[in-house]
Amino acid sequence: MMQPDYRKYGAIGTILFHGVILLLLIVWGMTSIPQEEEGLLVNFGDSPAGQGLEEPQQSEPQTAPEPIEEVTPPPPARATPPTSPTVKESVNTQDFEEAAALREEKKKKAEKERQEKERLKQEAIEAQRIKDAEAKKIAEAKEAERKKQAELARQAAEAKNRVNNAFAGKGTGSSTSEGVTSGSGNQGSLTGDPNSQNRTGTGSGSKGSGFSLAGRSLVGTLPKPSYTIQEEGIVVIEISVDRNGLVTNATPILRGTTTQNSTLWRVATEAARKAKFNADPNAATVQKGTITYHFVLD
Repeated sequence: MMQPDYRKYGAIGTILFHGVILLLLIVWGMTSIPQEEEGLLVNFGDSPAGQGLEEPQQSEPQTAPEPIEEVTPPPPARATPPTSPTVKESVNTQDFEEAAALREEKKKKAEKERQEKERLKQEAIEAQRIKDAEAKKIAEAKEAERKKQAELARQAAEAKNRVNNAFAGKGTGSSTSEGVTSGSGNQGSLTGDPNSQNRTGTGSGSKGSGFSLAGRSLVGTLPKPSYTIQEEGIVVIEISVDRNGLVTNATPILRGTTTQNSTLWRVATEAARKAKFNADPNAATVQKGTITYHFVLD
């Protein structure tokens, strides 16, 4: 199928369009031109009478001079120095630098305030920690004092119970006293041993020492501690005794002990290890007991 020739149709349309426009211009343009009036051409002159064959030279009509308007010149404008691009750029640069410096200063100030707050916070935490530590120390000291008083009260009660047990074990029913002197009462000391036969002296006996080992007797005397310091107090040593009557172990204990002097503890332990009791093949393999040393000042 052949395609239509649009260029041909376009050329024909263009010619027709321009022809119509030209026709309209001719019709409307000719009718609008004004028609001149018919008559004779008259010679140019300045008077209805005259004589001569030549046209006189025409002179330009005299016209009154136009008044000259005085124009007041405007006041000179103040010269504005032209803004140099360099100066403007310098001002902009300076403003930018000042703004950057201001921001940096604010940043440093904020950081300084933050560090100051952090320092105050750490100081408060440290002060609270110290306060809590001191309160804890005070509480621990009070608790230690309470335990000490409780231990002293327990020791006193234990000594009283030993005395009561001694009364219960040795009497014949209605007896309320024991001893070798006149008068009533249980002759001895509250810090002594109810099994000891020593009635006089200080501490657990006249020699300042005593022992407790049920069913066993001492061979000879208790070894005396050797010491040169001027200290006093009671040291209780827990002993382990075998069937042959030998002390196999000796350890200081707090129950009944009234001194914390390490020298007295050491010499009392050394002396207790040297003690010897009667042999008993029917006794326990290891029998527990105590040896009490009462140290007094000379």
